[in-house]
Amino acid sequence: FAPVWTTLYLMITIAIWNFWHSKNRDMNTVYIYFIHLIFNTTWSIVFFVFHKMVLALVVLIVLIFLIIILLLRFRRVNMVSFYMMIPYLLWCCFALILNFKLILLN
Repeated sequence: FAPVWTTLYLMITIAIWNFWHSKNRDMNTVYIYFIHLIFNTTWSIVFFVFHKMVLALVVLIVLIFLIIILLLRFRRVNMVSFYMMIPYLLWCCFALILNFKLILLN
């Protein structure tokens, strides 16, 4: 998991950096980006520290929703940023499936 997350964090960092340096950027997208990072961190804490799988699933759903919003906003301004976020969305969807399956198994 560490190499995957390292790569994903590098990609989402490049995405926001490219977006920031675009001439049509807007600050609301940057705010959404930082809010999404809070949800990203919150999921790990809720899932791995507190072992609250249902709450972690809710946090992950919100996180995926925020990633989709970022994708749509990035797409209007910078296609590199858009494409850099797609693997992250797919990985979070995979995590959603795993999280849901663990709820069913427990």
